[in-house]
Amino acid sequence: MAKLSHTKRTIAGIALAGAILSGAIVSAPAQALDPGDAIQTRKAVMASIGAHMNGIKAGLGAKNAKLVAGHAGAIAALAPVLPGLFPKGSGPEAGETRAKAEIWQQWDTFVATTKALQETAVELAEVAEFDDMAMLAAQFGKMARAGCGACHRPFRAPEK
Repeated sequence: MAKLSHTKRTIAGIALAGAILSGAIVSAPAQALDPGDAIQTRKAVMASIGAHMNGIKAGLGAKNAKLVAGHAGAIAALAPVLPGLFPKGSGPEAGETRAKAEIWQQWDTFVATTKALQETAVELAEVAEFDDMAMLAAQFGKMARAGCGACHRPFRAPEK
């Protein structure tokens, strides 16, 4: 059980980092981002999340639970930042973005998907403690469906 409590401390640290990062993004200066800056910032954050997803896949392939946990923790820290990167007026009318108008029309649903991404990423980091690759793969699938897929399907336009 000592390891699990260490994991819980790690998860609490990840949550705190996410809260701090989220607070920095949605602070007064961040709210002043013009729509073009918001688009560029969120593209960078989404690219980072995508890279961490690939890191999780690599960790699963290498049967390395610690690698999976590290990347899951990074996603958990980034997820709370996402809503602040979609201020009103930063849709397709503001520049090159795949963000659909449905984000702002269904804001509560959009925010719920970012919370689901964070929660399932934290769960993935917790499951990594057991070093069970089947459990990790199942939780990764849950995270991909509940967070990424649940957001991308309704709220992201296809690539042109």
